Amino acid sequence: MTYGWALLLIVLVVGALFSMGIFDMGMFTGSRATGFSQVGVSAWQMTSGGVLSLKLRNNVGKDINVTVINATYNNAFQAYGNGVLLNVGKESAATTVGTFTSAPAKGSSYSVRVDIQYTDTSSGFSYTDAGTLSGKAS
Repeated sequence: MTYGWALLLIVLVVGALFSMGIFDMGMFTGSRATGFSQVGVSAWQMTSGGVLSLKLRNNVGKDINVTVINATYNNAFQAYGNGVLLNVGKESAATTVGTFTSAPAKGSSYSVRVDIQYTDTSSGFSYTDAGTLSGKAS
């Protein structure tokens, strides 16, 4: 019977630690961009107000025009449709993609799926690059 009480106590302590966010894996990973191959995301920020901003980098090898940026966070969708012209190897200014209504709390981890549609300005062909941004809300 005493082992039962000890086991119950361990379960309660572990449950309390989970509820306080001690075991939040996002706390240990830091900011990370994965999956982008041609149009890189060189910097980004998600605020506790839900505002997603990012800087793009042209790794295509040709001048491109980014036509649409789609972002998905917790099944909410934001789209940025103003064109961003990027020369070879250059980085864009900070671009605000949109504001998510279901914003993460300050300091909590998030993961945002980003799809970037762009056009090669010399050929006129359209392409899509995609990836995931993760980090802590500021």
